[in-house]
Amino acid sequence: MSAAPEIVKTGWASITETMAGLYVSLEGTTSEDTEPLIFETKEEAEGERAQYIDACLEAYSMDADVDPEELPELMESRRASLENDEHVLFVGVDTAGDVFELDPVTLEVRGPIARPDR
Repeated sequence: MSAAPEIVKTGWASITETMAGLYVSLEGTTSEDTEPLIFETKEEAEGERAQYIDACLEAYSMDADVDPEELPELMESRRASLENDEHVLFVGVDTAGDVFELDPVTLEVRGPIARPDR
């Protein structure tokens, strides 16, 4: 059994659920400065989640090749799908930069969260 990771940073993050598992959003401009996007409050992370969903829907509506009358129903379905796949979780980052879901009260590690850059 492996030892628990040494968590050096905690906070709230917007997480995407995929068929391959959970992924954390990243910030940074180069591979050297890329790190998980973590917020101090749950409200900030929820705001990031909402902005991401709105941006995805805006891009989707511009690219959708459908009858304008069908667009509202299609957008409602797409929003429901995004809201189902986007979550806000309390996370911790260990000394290696790996991300883990944590219990926000006990800080117990619940499981790993992947980074798209690894």
